[in-house]
Amino acid sequence: MTTQKLPGADAARHGTGDADLTIMIGAHDALRRDLVSLARTATAANLSDPAKAQSIATGWAVFKRQLHLHHTAEDELIWPALRERLGTSENALSVLAEMEAEHEQIDPLLAAVDDAFARQPADGLGVGDLPGADRLAGVIDALTSTVTGHLTHEERDGLPLIGAALTAAEWRRVGVRIARKNGLSGGSQMFAWMLDGAEPDRARATFRQLPPPVRLLYRAVWRPRFARTARW
Repeated sequence: MTTQKLPGADAARHGTGDADLTIMIGAHDALRRDLVSLARTATAANLSDPAKAQSIATGWAVFKRQLHLHHTAEDELIWPALRERLGTSENALSVLAEMEAEHEQIDPLLAAVDDAFARQPADGLGVGDLPGADRLAGVIDALTSTVTGHLTHEERDGLPLIGAALTAAEWRRVGVRIARKNGLSGGSQMFAWMLDGAEPDRARATFRQLPPPVRLLYRAVWRPRFARTARW
């Protein structure tokens, strides 16, 4: 999904502040991609294969970490900045409250998927085995529906608030604060994860957001290190 096809993304990119949301949209694309991988591999694979089980566990752990980092950045840095700037707008405050409420709905679903994985028998499950396969498929479906619904809502109503409220310089400063909070290790995994399997146009646009020295670091270290670990 390209930026141009996202509801509200044009307003977000070209709002009053002209904030560039390339990385935000890239993260959303990557989250959607991993949800597809989760549904495809976890419900079809024989989890008694240790290598496959470990691959799925690794992909799931990376997805959870990136979702947590993304939502924490929004809750602690982005939404408060918008609430301060748009505090006189009832509509904006309502949207921001909805964003935070939707985040709270997701954590219990992540825990439910963890629990469903933990309940898989030692000899694994094939497609159609009951009741474990149905339980796992059901919680994955609930998580996918909730997260994708939230991302669509955020793209339609939440992200345009950034373009309306913040200047490009202010938005870049928010990005710097997020980068400092995540640290070098968190940032290295985030960009390697985000660019992995991204559409070429999206990958190029995201890559250009990195300073030239970091681009070299990504090519030489981050991407190869991320690629060495099997996921999904």
